[in-house]
Amino acid sequence: MTLHATRRSVLKLAGVGALAGTAGPLLTGCGDGSGGDVGNAGKDLVPWPTYLPFAGPPPDAPGDETGVQPLYLSYPKQVVRSVADTVGDGSEVTAMVITYGAPPRPVEANRYWQAINKALNVNLRVVVVPDAEYGQKMATLMASGDDLPDIIMFTNLALPRAAEFVQARCADLSDLVGGDAVRDYPNLANIPTRTWQGMGRINGRIYGVPLERPVPGNSLFVNRTALNQAGVPKDWDVEGYVAGTRKVTGGRRWGIAGSKSLFGGLGAVTYHAGSMGAPNGWRVEDGKFVSTLTTPQFEEALGVMRRLAEAGAYHPDTLTLSATDLQTFWYNGTVVSITDGFGTVALSNISKIDRRFEFDLGRPYGPNPTPWRGNSLFGYVTFKKASTDRVRMLLRISDYLSAPFGTAEFELANYGVEGVHHTKDADGIRTTELYKVENNTNLPVKYLGVAPSVLYLPGFPEAARAAHEWEKAVLPKSVANPEVGLRSATVSSKGAELSRIAGDAVSAIVFGRRAVSSWKDAVSQWRQAGGDRVAEELAVEYAAAK
Repeated sequence: MTLHATRRSVLKLAGVGALAGTAGPLLTGCGDGSGGDVGNAGKDLVPWPTYLPFAGPPPDAPGDETGVQPLYLSYPKQVVRSVADTVGDGSEVTAMVITYGAPPRPVEANRYWQAINKALNVNLRVVVVPDAEYGQKMATLMASGDDLPDIIMFTNLALPRAAEFVQARCADLSDLVGGDAVRDYPNLANIPTRTWQGMGRINGRIYGVPLERPVPGNSLFVNRTALNQAGVPKDWDVEGYVAGTRKVTGGRRWGIAGSKSLFGGLGAVTYHAGSMGAPNGWRVEDGKFVSTLTTPQFEEALGVMRRLAEAGAYHPDTLTLSATDLQTFWYNGTVVSITDGFGTVALSNISKIDRRFEFDLGRPYGPNPTPWRGNSLFGYVTFKKASTDRVRMLLRISDYLSAPFGTAEFELANYGVEGVHHTKDADGIRTTELYKVENNTNLPVKYLGVAPSVLYLPGFPEAARAAHEWEKAVLPKSVANPEVGLRSATVSSKGAELSRIAGDAVSAIVFGRRAVSSWKDAVSQWRQAGGDRVAEELAVEYAAAK
Protein backbone atom coordinates (compact mmCIF):
# COMPACT_ATOMS: atom_id res chain seq x y z
CA MET A 1 0.00 0.00 0.00
CA THR A 2 1.37 3.38 -0.99
CA LEU A 3 1.91 5.55 2.07
CA HIS A 4 1.64 8.91 0.37
CA ALA A 5 -0.79 10.32 -2.16
CA THR A 6 0.43 9.91 -5.71
CA ARG A 7 -0.03 12.64 -8.30
CA ARG A 8 -2.61 10.42 -9.98
CA SER A 9 -4.63 10.05 -6.77
CA VAL A 10 -4.50 13.79 -6.07
CA LEU A 11 -5.74 14.56 -9.56
CA LYS A 12 -8.47 11.95 -9.11
CA LEU A 13 -9.53 13.65 -5.90
CA ALA A 14 -9.61 16.98 -7.68
CA GLY A 15 -12.24 15.52 -9.98
CA VAL A 16 -14.31 14.40 -6.99
CA GLY A 17 -14.31 17.61 -5.01
CA ALA A 18 -12.64 20.99 -4.72
CA LEU A 19 -8.99 20.28 -3.94
CA ALA A 20 -7.88 23.00 -1.61
CA GLY A 21 -4.33 24.37 -1.63
CA THR A 22 -2.43 23.64 -4.87
CA ALA A 23 -4.95 22.09 -5.00
CA GLY A 24 -21.83 9.07 6.77
CA PRO A 25 -22.81 6.18 -0.52
CA LEU A 26 -22.95 3.26 -2.76
CA LEU A 27 -19.68 1.96 -1.46
CA THR A 28 -17.80 -1.07 -2.68
CA GLY A 29 -14.82 -2.80 -1.15
CA CYS A 30 -12.02 -4.73 -2.76
CA GLY A 31 -12.97 -7.26 -5.41
CA ASP A 32 -16.69 -7.94 -5.17
CA GLY A 33 -17.11 -5.14 -2.63
CA SER A 34 -18.59 -7.34 0.06
CA GLY A 35 -16.02 -6.45 2.73
CA GLY A 36 -17.08 -9.57 4.67
CA ASP A 37 -19.30 -9.87 7.72
CA VAL A 38 -19.57 -6.57 9.60
CA GLY A 39 -22.04 -7.59 12.32
CA ASN A 40 -21.04 -7.77 15.97
CA ALA A 41 -23.27 -10.59 17.22
CA GLY A 42 -21.21 -13.55 18.38
CA LYS A 43 -17.89 -11.70 17.90
CA ASP A 44 -15.09 -10.93 20.35
CA LEU A 45 -15.69 -7.22 20.98
CA VAL A 46 -12.72 -4.88 21.31
CA PRO A 47 -13.20 -2.83 24.49
CA TRP A 48 -14.23 0.77 24.02
CA PRO A 49 -11.39 3.25 24.54
CA THR A 50 -10.85 4.00 28.21
CA TYR A 51 -12.50 7.31 29.10
CA LEU A 52 -10.03 9.74 30.68
CA PRO A 53 -11.81 13.11 31.03
CA PHE A 54 -9.81 16.31 30.78
CA ALA A 55 -9.73 18.31 34.01
CA GLY A 56 -10.52 21.60 32.36
CA PRO A 57 -11.35 25.06 33.66
CA PRO A 58 -14.36 25.23 36.03
CA PRO A 59 -17.57 26.19 34.22
CA ASP A 60 -20.04 28.91 35.18
CA ALA A 61 -22.77 26.26 35.27
CA PRO A 62 -22.13 22.52 35.23
CA GLY A 63 -23.23 19.84 32.85
CA ASP A 64 -24.93 16.67 34.02
CA GLU A 65 -25.57 13.04 33.19
CA THR A 66 -28.61 13.85 31.01
CA GLY A 67 -26.35 15.57 28.49
CA VAL A 68 -26.57 19.17 29.68
CA GLN A 69 -23.26 20.78 28.68
CA PRO A 70 -21.00 22.81 30.92
CA LEU A 71 -21.60 26.52 30.37
CA TYR A 72 -18.76 29.03 30.02
CA LEU A 73 -19.65 32.71 29.91
CA SER A 74 -16.01 33.79 29.73
CA TYR A 75 -12.81 32.41 28.26
CA PRO A 76 -10.19 30.78 30.54
CA LYS A 77 -7.51 33.22 31.72
CA GLN A 78 -4.85 30.60 31.08
CA VAL A 79 -4.80 27.76 28.59
CA VAL A 80 -2.65 24.64 28.85
CA ARG A 81 -0.94 22.47 26.28
CA SER A 82 -2.33 18.99 25.75
CA VAL A 83 0.16 17.81 23.09
CA ALA A 84 3.82 17.72 24.05
CA ASP A 85 5.32 15.61 21.26
CA THR A 86 5.77 16.30 17.55
CA VAL A 87 2.63 15.34 15.69
CA GLY A 88 3.56 14.76 12.07
CA ASP A 89 6.59 13.57 10.16
CA GLY A 90 6.78 16.39 7.61
CA SER A 91 4.99 14.38 4.92
CA GLU A 92 2.00 15.21 2.78
CA VAL A 93 -1.37 14.15 4.21
CA THR A 94 -4.52 14.17 2.08
CA ALA A 95 -8.03 14.32 3.53
CA MET A 96 -11.57 14.41 2.17
CA VAL A 97 -14.26 16.19 4.22
CA ILE A 98 -17.69 17.74 3.85
CA THR A 99 -18.05 21.52 3.85
CA TYR A 100 -20.84 23.93 4.73
CA GLY A 101 -18.78 27.02 4.01
CA ALA A 102 -17.03 28.81 1.19
CA PRO A 103 -13.95 27.21 -0.40
CA PRO A 104 -10.84 28.03 1.62
CA ARG A 105 -8.19 30.39 0.40
CA PRO A 106 -5.17 28.52 -0.99
CA VAL A 107 -2.61 27.59 1.61
CA GLU A 108 -0.12 30.15 0.27
CA ALA A 109 -2.60 32.94 1.10
CA ASN A 110 -4.17 31.38 4.19
CA ARG A 111 -2.45 32.07 7.52
CA TYR A 112 -4.86 29.82 9.39
CA TRP A 113 -4.01 26.87 7.15
CA GLN A 114 -0.31 27.63 7.40
CA ALA A 115 -0.54 27.66 11.20
CA ILE A 116 -2.38 24.33 11.22
CA ASN A 117 0.27 22.79 8.96
CA LYS A 118 3.04 24.11 11.19
CA ALA A 119 1.39 22.82 14.36
CA LEU A 120 0.79 19.39 12.82
CA ASN A 121 4.17 19.29 11.04
CA VAL A 122 2.58 18.02 7.82
CA ASN A 123 1.58 19.37 4.42
CA LEU A 124 -2.17 18.97 4.80
CA ARG A 125 -4.09 18.88 1.52
CA VAL A 126 -7.85 18.95 2.00
CA VAL A 127 -10.57 17.96 -0.46
CA VAL A 128 -13.68 19.97 0.49
CA VAL A 129 -16.99 18.76 -0.93
CA PRO A 130 -20.26 20.73 -0.54
CA ASP A 131 -22.84 19.02 1.64
CA ALA A 132 -25.37 18.53 -1.17
CA GLU A 133 -22.78 16.58 -3.19
CA TYR A 134 -21.08 14.59 -0.47
CA GLY A 135 -22.98 11.31 -0.76
CA GLN A 136 -22.42 11.04 -4.50
CA LYS A 137 -18.79 12.16 -4.28
CA MET A 138 -18.13 9.54 -1.62
CA ALA A 139 -19.71 6.89 -3.84
CA THR A 140 -17.56 7.97 -6.79
CA LEU A 141 -14.38 7.97 -4.74
CA MET A 142 -14.96 4.65 -3.02
CA ALA A 143 -16.14 2.82 -6.12
CA SER A 144 -13.14 3.97 -8.15
CA GLY A 145 -10.67 1.51 -6.62
CA ASP A 146 -7.97 4.19 -6.85
CA ASP A 147 -5.61 5.21 -4.10
CA LEU A 148 -7.55 6.74 -1.22
CA PRO A 149 -6.85 9.94 0.70
CA ASP A 150 -5.09 9.34 4.00
CA ILE A 151 -8.13 10.51 5.99
CA ILE A 152 -11.75 10.06 4.94
CA MET A 153 -14.64 11.64 6.80
CA PHE A 154 -17.90 9.69 6.95
CA THR A 155 -20.97 11.74 7.79
CA ASN A 156 -24.20 10.40 9.30
CA LEU A 157 -25.67 9.88 5.82
CA ALA A 158 -27.19 6.45 5.23
CA LEU A 159 -24.52 5.23 2.82
CA PRO A 160 -25.02 1.68 1.55
CA ARG A 161 -22.26 -0.80 2.38
CA ALA A 162 -20.22 1.84 4.18
CA ALA A 163 -19.18 -0.56 6.95
CA GLU A 164 -18.14 -3.20 4.42
CA PHE A 165 -16.01 -0.66 2.61
CA VAL A 166 -14.38 0.56 5.81
CA GLN A 167 -13.50 -2.99 6.86
CA ALA A 168 -12.02 -3.77 3.45
CA ARG A 169 -10.07 -0.59 2.74
CA CYS A 170 -9.41 1.29 5.98
CA ALA A 171 -7.04 0.74 8.89
CA ASP A 172 -8.16 -1.34 11.88
CA LEU A 173 -7.48 0.91 14.89
CA SER A 174 -8.44 -1.59 17.59
CA ASP A 175 -4.95 -2.30 18.88
CA LEU A 176 -4.07 1.40 18.88
CA VAL A 177 -7.11 2.88 20.65
CA GLY A 178 -9.07 0.01 22.20
CA GLY A 179 -9.14 -0.09 26.01
CA ASP A 180 -6.08 1.44 27.67
CA ALA A 181 -4.19 1.71 24.35
CA VAL A 182 -5.94 5.05 23.82
CA ARG A 183 -3.82 6.51 26.63
CA ASP A 184 -1.21 7.23 23.94
CA TYR A 185 -3.72 9.74 22.57
CA PRO A 186 -5.06 11.61 25.62
CA ASN A 187 -7.35 13.91 23.65
CA LEU A 188 -9.00 10.92 22.01
CA ALA A 189 -9.33 9.37 25.47
CA ASN A 190 -11.29 12.48 26.46
CA ILE A 191 -14.02 11.60 23.93
CA PRO A 192 -16.99 10.25 25.93
CA THR A 193 -17.71 6.53 25.70
CA ARG A 194 -21.22 7.23 24.41
CA THR A 195 -19.68 8.86 21.33
CA TRP A 196 -17.53 5.81 20.53
CA GLN A 197 -20.62 3.66 21.05
CA GLY A 198 -22.56 5.93 18.70
CA MET A 199 -20.00 5.22 15.98
CA GLY A 200 -20.17 1.50 16.73
CA ARG A 201 -17.86 -1.40 16.03
CA ILE A 202 -17.49 -3.26 12.75
CA ASN A 203 -17.14 -7.03 13.12
CA GLY A 204 -16.23 -6.40 16.75
CA ARG A 205 -13.38 -4.03 15.82
CA ILE A 206 -12.82 -0.23 15.94
CA TYR A 207 -12.11 1.41 12.60
CA GLY A 208 -12.63 5.12 13.17
CA VAL A 209 -12.39 8.15 15.41
CA PRO A 210 -15.81 9.70 16.15
CA LEU A 211 -16.54 13.39 15.73
CA GLU A 212 -18.34 14.25 18.97
CA ARG A 213 -21.54 16.23 19.11
CA PRO A 214 -23.75 17.16 22.08
CA VAL A 215 -26.50 14.81 23.26
CA PRO A 216 -29.46 16.75 21.77
CA GLY A 217 -30.42 15.66 18.29
CA ASN A 218 -31.92 17.81 15.54
CA SER A 219 -33.53 20.78 17.26
CA LEU A 220 -35.74 23.70 16.31
CA PHE A 221 -33.73 26.93 16.12
CA VAL A 222 -36.00 29.95 16.53
CA ASN A 223 -35.78 33.68 16.05
CA ARG A 224 -36.92 34.68 19.53
CA THR A 225 -37.14 38.36 18.57
CA ALA A 226 -39.72 37.68 15.86
CA LEU A 227 -41.67 35.33 18.12
CA ASN A 228 -41.67 37.83 20.99
CA GLN A 229 -42.88 40.59 18.70
CA ALA A 230 -45.76 38.32 17.68
CA GLY A 231 -46.56 37.49 21.30
CA VAL A 232 -45.57 33.83 20.97
CA PRO A 233 -44.41 32.37 24.33
CA LYS A 234 -41.52 29.97 24.91
CA ASP A 235 -43.80 27.23 26.20
CA TRP A 236 -46.45 26.25 23.67
CA ASP A 237 -48.90 23.46 22.94
CA VAL A 238 -49.78 22.11 19.49
CA GLU A 239 -52.30 24.82 18.73
CA GLY A 240 -50.05 27.54 20.10
CA TYR A 241 -47.13 26.29 17.99
CA VAL A 242 -49.14 26.15 14.76
CA ALA A 243 -50.76 29.53 15.40
CA GLY A 244 -47.46 31.15 16.36
CA THR A 245 -45.63 29.85 13.28
CA ARG A 246 -48.47 31.04 11.07
CA LYS A 247 -48.52 34.41 12.80
CA VAL A 248 -44.87 35.24 12.02
CA THR A 249 -45.35 34.31 8.34
CA GLY A 250 -46.03 37.12 5.92
CA GLY A 251 -44.51 39.33 3.26
CA ARG A 252 -41.08 37.93 2.46
CA ARG A 253 -40.79 36.02 5.74
CA TRP A 254 -41.79 32.45 6.55
CA GLY A 255 -42.29 30.76 9.88
CA ILE A 256 -40.33 27.63 9.02
CA ALA A 257 -38.16 26.12 6.28
CA GLY A 258 -36.41 22.87 5.50
CA SER A 259 -33.96 21.62 2.91
CA LYS A 260 -33.57 18.90 0.30
CA SER A 261 -31.36 16.84 2.62
CA LEU A 262 -33.67 17.20 5.64
CA PHE A 263 -36.68 16.03 3.65
CA GLY A 264 -34.64 13.28 1.98
CA GLY A 265 -35.05 11.26 5.18
CA LEU A 266 -36.48 11.95 8.61
CA GLY A 267 -34.37 14.99 9.53
CA ALA A 268 -37.26 17.39 9.01
CA VAL A 269 -39.58 15.35 11.25
CA THR A 270 -37.42 14.76 14.33
CA TYR A 271 -38.47 17.85 16.31
CA HIS A 272 -42.14 17.28 15.54
CA ALA A 273 -42.08 13.53 16.20
CA GLY A 274 -40.34 14.07 19.53
CA SER A 275 -42.83 16.80 20.41
CA MET A 276 -45.72 14.39 19.81
CA GLY A 277 -44.15 11.58 21.85
CA ALA A 278 -42.96 9.25 19.08
CA PRO A 279 -40.07 6.91 19.96
CA ASN A 280 -36.63 7.95 18.77
CA GLY A 281 -36.14 5.78 15.71
CA TRP A 282 -37.11 2.55 17.45
CA ARG A 283 -38.66 1.30 20.67
CA VAL A 284 -37.62 -2.03 22.22
CA GLU A 285 -40.51 -4.14 23.49
CA ASP A 286 -39.69 -7.58 24.97
CA GLY A 287 -36.49 -7.65 22.93
CA LYS A 288 -38.24 -6.74 19.67
CA PHE A 289 -37.64 -3.52 17.73
CA VAL A 290 -40.68 -1.41 16.86
CA SER A 291 -40.14 1.40 14.35
CA THR A 292 -41.24 4.92 15.17
CA LEU A 293 -42.74 5.04 11.67
CA THR A 294 -45.43 2.60 12.77
CA THR A 295 -46.61 4.65 15.75
CA PRO A 296 -49.67 6.93 15.83
CA GLN A 297 -47.55 9.71 17.36
CA PHE A 298 -45.36 9.84 14.25
CA GLU A 299 -48.39 10.14 11.99
CA GLU A 300 -49.77 12.88 14.24
CA ALA A 301 -46.49 14.78 13.82
CA LEU A 302 -46.92 14.63 10.04
CA GLY A 303 -50.38 16.08 10.53
CA VAL A 304 -48.92 19.07 12.38
CA MET A 305 -46.39 19.65 9.60
CA ARG A 306 -49.16 19.40 7.00
CA ARG A 307 -51.10 22.12 8.82
CA LEU A 308 -48.05 24.39 8.66
CA ALA A 309 -47.69 23.82 4.92
CA GLU A 310 -51.40 24.43 4.29
CA ALA A 311 -51.07 27.72 6.17
CA GLY A 312 -48.19 28.78 3.89
CA ALA A 313 -45.74 28.83 6.80
CA TYR A 314 -43.09 26.75 4.98
CA HIS A 315 -40.68 28.57 2.69
CA PRO A 316 -41.78 27.67 -0.87
CA ASP A 317 -38.34 26.37 -1.90
CA THR A 318 -37.99 24.05 1.09
CA LEU A 319 -37.72 20.81 -0.93
CA THR A 320 -34.90 22.13 -3.15
CA LEU A 321 -32.84 24.25 -0.75
CA SER A 322 -29.33 23.15 0.12
CA ALA A 323 -28.39 23.11 3.78
CA THR A 324 -26.14 26.11 3.15
CA ASP A 325 -28.94 28.15 1.53
CA LEU A 326 -31.28 27.19 4.37
CA GLN A 327 -28.80 28.51 6.91
CA THR A 328 -28.43 31.74 4.94
CA PHE A 329 -32.20 32.33 5.10
CA TRP A 330 -32.05 31.63 8.83
CA TYR A 331 -29.16 34.01 9.44
CA ASN A 332 -30.76 36.90 7.57
CA GLY A 333 -34.22 36.48 9.13
CA THR A 334 -36.03 35.30 6.00
CA VAL A 335 -37.22 32.28 7.97
CA VAL A 336 -38.07 32.36 11.67
CA SER A 337 -37.28 28.73 12.50
CA ILE A 338 -35.29 25.84 11.06
CA THR A 339 -34.45 22.33 12.14
CA ASP A 340 -30.71 21.80 12.50
CA GLY A 341 -28.25 19.68 14.42
CA PHE A 342 -27.71 21.01 17.91
CA GLY A 343 -23.96 20.91 17.30
CA THR A 344 -24.27 23.97 15.07
CA VAL A 345 -25.07 26.09 18.15
CA ALA A 346 -21.57 27.44 17.85
CA LEU A 347 -19.65 30.62 17.21
CA SER A 348 -19.95 30.24 13.42
CA ASN A 349 -23.74 30.13 13.71
CA ILE A 350 -24.24 32.84 16.30
CA SER A 351 -21.72 35.22 14.76
CA LYS A 352 -23.46 34.99 11.38
CA ILE A 353 -26.73 36.01 13.02
CA ASP A 354 -24.71 38.95 14.36
CA ARG A 355 -27.44 40.08 16.78
CA ARG A 356 -29.97 40.75 14.04
CA PHE A 357 -32.24 38.79 16.34
CA GLU A 358 -32.13 36.88 19.64
CA PHE A 359 -31.26 33.21 19.23
CA ASP A 360 -33.29 30.55 21.03
CA LEU A 361 -34.43 26.94 20.71
CA GLY A 362 -38.01 25.74 20.47
CA ARG A 363 -39.42 23.73 23.37
CA PRO A 364 -41.41 20.58 22.49
CA TYR A 365 -45.09 21.37 21.94
CA GLY A 366 -46.86 18.05 22.58
CA PRO A 367 -48.57 16.93 25.82
CA ASN A 368 -46.19 13.98 26.41
CA PRO A 369 -43.00 14.81 24.49
CA THR A 370 -40.06 12.49 23.93
CA PRO A 371 -37.37 14.83 22.58
CA TRP A 372 -35.00 12.82 20.41
CA ARG A 373 -31.39 12.51 21.45
CA GLY A 374 -28.75 12.37 18.78
CA ASN A 375 -26.16 9.64 18.50
CA SER A 376 -23.52 11.95 20.04
CA LEU A 377 -21.51 12.24 16.86
CA PHE A 378 -21.63 14.04 13.54
CA GLY A 379 -19.70 11.31 11.79
CA TYR A 380 -16.27 9.73 12.05
CA VAL A 381 -12.92 9.65 10.31
CA THR A 382 -11.13 6.61 9.00
CA PHE A 383 -7.55 6.22 7.84
CA LYS A 384 -6.23 4.56 4.72
CA LYS A 385 -4.52 1.22 5.34
CA ALA A 386 -0.83 1.91 5.83
CA SER A 387 2.11 0.95 8.03
CA THR A 388 1.53 1.08 11.78
CA ASP A 389 3.82 4.09 12.09
CA ARG A 390 1.87 5.97 9.43
CA VAL A 391 -1.48 5.18 11.05
CA ARG A 392 -0.13 6.27 14.45
CA MET A 393 0.87 9.59 12.90
CA LEU A 394 -2.62 10.06 11.42
CA LEU A 395 -4.09 9.31 14.85
CA ARG A 396 -1.84 11.99 16.35
CA ILE A 397 -3.31 14.50 13.86
CA SER A 398 -6.82 13.60 14.97
CA ASP A 399 -5.70 13.69 18.61
CA TYR A 400 -4.29 17.22 18.22
CA LEU A 401 -7.45 18.52 16.56
CA SER A 402 -9.57 16.88 19.29
CA ALA A 403 -7.89 18.89 22.04
CA PRO A 404 -10.45 20.11 24.61
CA PHE A 405 -11.66 23.58 25.51
CA GLY A 406 -9.06 25.27 27.71
CA THR A 407 -6.04 24.13 25.69
CA ALA A 408 -3.74 25.96 23.29
CA GLU A 409 -4.47 23.36 20.61
CA PHE A 410 -8.21 23.96 20.88
CA GLU A 411 -7.64 27.69 20.61
CA LEU A 412 -5.67 27.37 17.38
CA ALA A 413 -8.06 24.88 15.77
CA ASN A 414 -11.17 26.89 16.64
CA TYR A 415 -10.07 30.53 16.67
CA GLY A 416 -6.85 30.62 14.66
CA VAL A 417 -3.74 32.61 15.47
CA GLU A 418 -3.88 35.18 18.26
CA GLY A 419 -3.32 38.67 16.91
CA VAL A 420 -4.29 37.52 13.41
CA HIS A 421 -7.61 35.69 13.62
CA HIS A 422 -8.57 36.65 17.16
CA THR A 423 -7.63 38.84 20.08
CA LYS A 424 -8.37 38.54 23.78
CA ASP A 425 -9.72 41.06 26.24
CA ALA A 426 -11.47 40.98 29.60
CA ASP A 427 -14.55 39.47 27.97
CA GLY A 428 -12.60 36.70 26.23
CA ILE A 429 -12.04 35.87 22.55
CA ARG A 430 -12.74 38.50 19.91
CA THR A 431 -12.51 37.26 16.34
CA THR A 432 -11.15 39.54 13.60
CA GLU A 433 -12.38 40.30 10.09
CA LEU A 434 -9.85 37.81 8.71
CA TYR A 435 -11.44 35.06 10.79
CA LYS A 436 -14.61 35.42 8.71
CA VAL A 437 -12.78 33.87 5.73
CA GLU A 438 -9.99 31.91 7.44
CA ASN A 439 -11.60 29.51 9.91
CA ASN A 440 -12.42 25.86 10.51
CA THR A 441 -15.69 26.13 8.60
CA ASN A 442 -14.09 27.13 5.31
CA LEU A 443 -11.11 24.84 6.02
CA PRO A 444 -13.01 22.11 7.91
CA VAL A 445 -10.22 20.56 9.95
CA LYS A 446 -12.90 20.16 12.63
CA TYR A 447 -14.01 17.13 10.62
CA LEU A 448 -10.62 15.46 11.10
CA GLY A 449 -10.87 15.67 14.89
CA VAL A 450 -13.04 17.67 17.25
CA ALA A 451 -13.13 18.43 20.96
CA PRO A 452 -16.03 17.35 23.16
CA SER A 453 -18.29 20.38 23.02
CA VAL A 454 -19.02 22.93 25.72
CA LEU A 455 -21.35 25.91 25.65
CA TYR A 456 -19.07 28.88 25.05
CA LEU A 457 -20.06 31.55 22.53
CA PRO A 458 -17.56 34.42 22.78
CA GLY A 459 -19.28 37.77 22.66
CA PHE A 460 -22.72 36.13 22.86
CA PRO A 461 -23.12 34.95 26.47
CA GLU A 462 -26.90 35.45 26.32
CA ALA A 463 -27.15 32.89 23.49
CA ALA A 464 -25.03 30.40 25.43
CA ARG A 465 -27.20 30.88 28.51
CA ALA A 466 -30.38 30.41 26.45
CA ALA A 467 -29.04 27.13 25.05
CA HIS A 468 -28.09 25.96 28.55
CA GLU A 469 -31.55 26.78 29.91
CA TRP A 470 -33.13 24.90 27.01
CA GLU A 471 -30.96 21.84 27.70
CA LYS A 472 -31.95 21.83 31.37
CA ALA A 473 -35.64 22.06 30.44
CA VAL A 474 -35.66 19.51 27.61
CA LEU A 475 -32.97 16.86 28.11
CA PRO A 476 -34.39 15.18 31.26
CA LYS A 477 -37.34 14.05 29.10
CA SER A 478 -35.24 13.09 26.08
CA VAL A 479 -34.94 9.56 24.74
CA ALA A 480 -32.15 7.74 22.94
CA ASN A 481 -32.39 5.63 19.80
CA PRO A 482 -31.63 1.99 20.69
CA GLU A 483 -30.32 1.44 17.15
CA VAL A 484 -27.28 3.66 17.75
CA GLY A 485 -24.03 1.73 17.34
CA LEU A 486 -25.70 -1.46 16.09
CA ARG A 487 -25.09 -3.07 12.71
CA SER A 488 -27.73 -4.26 10.26
CA ALA A 489 -26.84 -5.90 6.97
CA THR A 490 -30.11 -4.65 5.49
CA VAL A 491 -29.40 -1.06 6.57
CA SER A 492 -25.95 -1.40 5.04
CA SER A 493 -27.29 -2.60 1.69
CA LYS A 494 -30.72 -0.94 1.55
CA GLY A 495 -30.60 1.90 4.10
CA ALA A 496 -30.62 4.61 1.44
CA GLU A 497 -33.64 3.04 -0.27
CA LEU A 498 -35.52 2.72 3.01
CA SER A 499 -34.69 6.32 3.89
CA ARG A 500 -35.89 7.45 0.46
CA ILE A 501 -39.22 5.61 0.82
CA ALA A 502 -39.88 7.34 4.14
CA GLY A 503 -38.57 10.72 3.00
CA ASP A 504 -40.57 10.76 -0.22
CA ALA A 505 -43.75 9.93 1.67
CA VAL A 506 -43.07 12.61 4.29
CA SER A 507 -42.55 15.25 1.58
CA ALA A 508 -45.68 14.20 -0.33
CA ILE A 509 -47.85 14.27 2.80
CA VAL A 510 -46.52 17.50 4.28
CA PHE A 511 -46.85 19.42 1.02
CA GLY A 512 -50.26 18.09 0.06
CA ARG A 513 -49.59 15.59 -2.71
CA ARG A 514 -50.92 12.75 -0.56
CA ALA A 515 -53.34 12.52 2.34
CA VAL A 516 -52.00 12.08 5.85
CA SER A 517 -53.89 8.78 5.96
CA SER A 518 -51.66 7.47 3.13
CA TRP A 519 -48.80 7.22 5.61
CA LYS A 520 -49.92 3.69 6.50
CA ASP A 521 -49.37 2.63 2.88
CA ALA A 522 -45.87 4.14 2.94
CA VAL A 523 -45.10 2.25 6.14
CA SER A 524 -46.25 -1.00 4.52
CA GLN A 525 -43.97 -0.32 1.55
CA TRP A 526 -41.09 0.46 3.91
CA ARG A 527 -41.63 -2.75 5.89
CA GLN A 528 -41.80 -4.91 2.77
CA ALA A 529 -38.70 -3.24 1.29
CA GLY A 530 -36.63 -4.29 4.30
CA GLY A 531 -37.89 -2.48 7.38
CA ASP A 532 -39.11 -5.66 9.06
CA ARG A 533 -35.81 -7.36 8.30
CA VAL A 534 -33.94 -4.43 9.86
CA ALA A 535 -35.99 -4.84 13.04
CA GLU A 536 -35.03 -8.51 13.26
CA GLU A 537 -31.33 -7.82 12.68
CA LEU A 538 -31.22 -5.01 15.22
CA ALA A 539 -32.84 -7.23 17.85
CA VAL A 540 -30.06 -9.81 17.41
CA GLU A 541 -27.33 -7.15 17.61
CA TYR A 542 -28.98 -5.50 20.60
CA ALA A 543 -29.11 -8.77 22.52
CA ALA A 544 -25.44 -9.42 21.78
CA ALA A 545 -24.40 -5.91 22.83
CA LYS A 546 -26.28 -6.25 26.11
